[in-house]
Amino acid sequence: MGVPKFYRWISERYPCLSEVVKEHKIPEFDNLYLDMNGIIHQCSHPNDEDVHFRISDEKIFADIFHYLEVLFRIIKPRKVFFMAVDGVAPRAKMNQQRGRRFRSAKEAEEKIKKALEKGEVLPTEARFDSNCITPGTDFMARLQEQLKYFVHNKISTDKLWQNVNVYLSGHETPGEGEHKIMEFIRSENAKPNHDPNTRHCLYGLDADLMMLGLTSHEPNFSLLREEVRFGGKKSQKRITAPEETTFHLLHLSLMREYIDYEFSELKMGSDYDLERIIDDWILMGFLVGNDFIPHLPHFHINHDALPLLYKTYISVLPSLGGYLNENGHLNLRNFEKYLEKLSEFDREHFSEVFVDLKWFESKVGNKYLNECAGLVAEEEAAAKGSKKSEDADLRLAALVSSGKKAGEGKEALGDDEEEEDDLFETEFRQYKRTYYMTKMGVDVVSDEFLAEQARCYVEGIQWILHYYYHGVQSWSWYYPYHYAPFLSDIKNISGLKLTFDLGKPFMPFQQLLAVLPAASKVLLPECYRDLMTSTNSPIIEYYPLDFKTDLNGKQQEWEAVVLIPFIDERCLLAAMEPFNHKLTNEEKARNRHSECDLYSYDGDLDFTYNSSLPHLFPSIINCHVKKVSIPMDTWKVPPGHIYKRADRSALYFCGFPTLHHIKHKFYKKKSGVVVFQQSSRGENMMLELLPSQDGETVNVAAQVLGKPVFVNWPHLEEARIIAVSDGETRFALEEPSGVQQVYDRSCSPPPSKVSHLSDKETLYYLRKGIVVNNTEVLLYGQMMTGRKYVPKANGVVELEKQWAKQVLPFAYQTVVKDIKAFYSSLTCFRSLAEFFPPTTPVFMVGTPYYGSMGEVQDSQDVIKDGRIRVVFSVPHEPQLEHLIQNQHKYSVKYSPGYYLASRLGISSYLVSRFSGSIFIGRGSKKNPCGEQRANVGLNLKFNKKNEEVPGYTKRTEKEWLYSASVQELLAEYLEKFSEVFDAVSRNSHDDVFYEDDIWPGEDENGAEKVAEITSWLKGHPVSSISRASCDLQVLDAAIVEKIEEAVERSKVKKSTKKVRVTVKPHLLFRPLEQQLGVVPDPEAEYRLFDRVINIRESFTVPLGLRGTIIGIKGGENVCLLVVTASLPAH
Repeated sequence: MGVPKFYRWISERYPCLSEVVKEHKIPEFDNLYLDMNGIIHQCSHPNDEDVHFRISDEKIFADIFHYLEVLFRIIKPRKVFFMAVDGVAPRAKMNQQRGRRFRSAKEAEEKIKKALEKGEVLPTEARFDSNCITPGTDFMARLQEQLKYFVHNKISTDKLWQNVNVYLSGHETPGEGEHKIMEFIRSENAKPNHDPNTRHCLYGLDADLMMLGLTSHEPNFSLLREEVRFGGKKSQKRITAPEETTFHLLHLSLMREYIDYEFSELKMGSDYDLERIIDDWILMGFLVGNDFIPHLPHFHINHDALPLLYKTYISVLPSLGGYLNENGHLNLRNFEKYLEKLSEFDREHFSEVFVDLKWFESKVGNKYLNECAGLVAEEEAAAKGSKKSEDADLRLAALVSSGKKAGEGKEALGDDEEEEDDLFETEFRQYKRTYYMTKMGVDVVSDEFLAEQARCYVEGIQWILHYYYHGVQSWSWYYPYHYAPFLSDIKNISGLKLTFDLGKPFMPFQQLLAVLPAASKVLLPECYRDLMTSTNSPIIEYYPLDFKTDLNGKQQEWEAVVLIPFIDERCLLAAMEPFNHKLTNEEKARNRHSECDLYSYDGDLDFTYNSSLPHLFPSIINCHVKKVSIPMDTWKVPPGHIYKRADRSALYFCGFPTLHHIKHKFYKKKSGVVVFQQSSRGENMMLELLPSQDGETVNVAAQVLGKPVFVNWPHLEEARIIAVSDGETRFALEEPSGVQQVYDRSCSPPPSKVSHLSDKETLYYLRKGIVVNNTEVLLYGQMMTGRKYVPKANGVVELEKQWAKQVLPFAYQTVVKDIKAFYSSLTCFRSLAEFFPPTTPVFMVGTPYYGSMGEVQDSQDVIKDGRIRVVFSVPHEPQLEHLIQNQHKYSVKYSPGYYLASRLGISSYLVSRFSGSIFIGRGSKKNPCGEQRANVGLNLKFNKKNEEVPGYTKRTEKEWLYSASVQELLAEYLEKFSEVFDAVSRNSHDDVFYEDDIWPGEDENGAEKVAEITSWLKGHPVSSISRASCDLQVLDAAIVEKIEEAVERSKVKKSTKKVRVTVKPHLLFRPLEQQLGVVPDPEAEYRLFDRVINIRESFTVPLGLRGTIIGIKGGENVCLLVVTASLPAH
């Protein structure tokens, strides 16, 4: 989980950090690392709000495989693919894991209880317990076996996987996934031959991955994650299909530059070092809390804690003579001075909350006791008035009395400020004392207690620094409190000696007992289960069935502190000892630590890899995989190691954005930049472009016309400029000659600059935080879509850039030209012979065998004439002409709503309402009970989302149309629950209807009726039918069945013929990763019933697989729904 709310805050403060992933524009990456637990969670329990959801382990495994394939295909790593599953964690992390698992189990029980109270009938199969995603469980052991199978299968069968080293660090290898990854990166960086230009991509959902990535100080490092949406309904189901997921790349190259801007005031000093500033920035992030240590009192990200940390750092650093974080080692002297300045926050916060006498007096009483217990003003609504002890009441009384004197004293003392300050300090000390007594349960807040608090906190900061920079320095250390001390009490720390005992990691079953609640005891070996539930268990106190949570200034329940006791390691191990011998052999095999495995392709190996689930995943008959086990300590780097840093600021690596290249100024301003779904509330780092100095339009045209430039700064993309305009004069290229032409306004009016630029400037400002300012010159360009090998004279081939047909406008001052761009793996073919060697798969884009897949033959005798010899496989295609002509016979018939209404004897209004959403609330309209509502509509049309349900509803420009299936469904609904139709008809203007109004009789139970309706709706087949965009042209199911029948008939004939021909090379398309994004035939148009073939290797479907278009979605990109047919015969 990392640092709650950090990702949103940092993304809004630095708006250009992330960009949406476009597969054909993805940067080249050498290494891809996956923090696997996020994928496992998404594929196993996509919707925790749905208590009816069930999923099999086999489905989970298959979905995980698919997710991994898609991520690999998006990034296409060149050297390393590293999959890291969480192993046993350091003890410091277990306390957070324990709290999270106890809370999730409790929430699941509460959801089930509410569903049963509503009368819902739950499936008999056991629900998926997400707590099983913990090292040592049977589920994780089976998943590990399937991941091994997956790796063997992909390396043996997929060319893209055969040139990379694949690491699998499973649940049996100790350590959190992301930290195992960082251990590998540190080890690679420490090697003498390390390439400092290595390009890293780390996938994961934790917000602290930004900090981890920055600890590497690698210049080319990006984070891949799913799009995050804030403010949506919690009950909305997460999209699990990776093809439907929007992925974002967060670039640490930009993060480094934004941090440089954040602390630019410090550049006036002579020893400014950005790398050291970044190290201190990482340290400051720990002070708002993370998985290992709680946040400082009242330090919340959404209350501007981070800007305060940065502002204080800027004011203090020049006087320190050094930095706070020295490569993972805490400089205690400097850190103490920083905290001393930062501690002024405690007094300022106390002054704001307590010094106003009227506010003070209004809070006397039970509610005020909670305020004194450490709850700040923003928590008032959540305060419940619970009292800890009589001693706390006595101290409260003393504080109230003190407060009254303080208020009166301001008049009585006059100018005697010293006595007033003494009174303030008395109140302040009492305020903090009450916090420690109520939060930490101590009776006496002594100097020794405060010194211990300070030592523990600083020790925690140092442990975390070690963990981020050097790996685990102590497996057994943990922060022993639920709360952190006040800043003003963390003092006298410069002389502390901070040492750690390395110890050893828990065994998997030890961790299971340490983190699981009793509700998940079935995940443990049977011999240990009674330890969680038996009243005679020596550790029963660690498994409370009920427990409290404390928001402690937070707003969301998931952020609350879970108040359960910390596990005593010695007691735990002692309690387990008598039962260890009862473990079965299978359980003993799960309860172990193991190495990380390295897999690679070896063509000399050929063996059968047996599948443990042959009914789902077939055994690999020809496996070509070599495995090497990596001992667990292989990647340990001594904490004192000094890493070499590379300076490559003059070189632009394509796809890795930078704020360089365009002159601008920067400043912080509350501009309401929209990074997520709503305007940001805090300050944004704004980038304001400075005016261009290039002079007249004619000079600009001479520099850029017909030439490639980079647009969309700072996420630079290449474009070719074909026109330049200043509103009066327009310079353009005359295609295809490329000759520059000049047009004035009278003979060829250019498009309005204002209309073209308004959207662009708005996007720059509102989404990226970039102020474009006045635009004098407008450029028109075509985006680069990819590169294509083009045959030239004398048997030469050249890799040429391909440009889109669409022409887009760009403000001249946002365009970058004349930069050195580094492409690592572009040209490698120079001649036709190299490009078309024998056995190469190709596709025909000419006649007569258009779309056929072929194999290149020996062409030495014809290549000199500019031809290639190919043997094409020309299959017998299914005959669809008759079906196309008679499709109306099989199409679903749709009718207007009034037609169904007349057939059913109801109004058109009721047809429209019941085919959409209808909400029923508890209670009556006059006396509603809560806000809980049930949707009892058929959910067959969605106006706002512009979605319909194929086979049931269809939207036209004028109205909604309905099929006979809707009529049947409404008739059944009307027969079963006519009273609902009556209620909706009587109250046609209402948005919500109520149980007691629909079923007013004393013998009628509205809640049961609603449960009966929802159960009937969920049990109907229509509930599982997918929705589709109203813009989608899609064939009806009956027609698709006829297509499948025709395809099967054509397969039976098996009349694929081989045709040997010589072809001009421009009529051949060779599948090649470098040509990704290039359309084989730009002139092709797609229609329903068209036959198509997959021309992409290492894709979701095999190369050469044929299919039929059954759906086309309008818009910028044409989306095809394809019924797959058969592979080509060879």
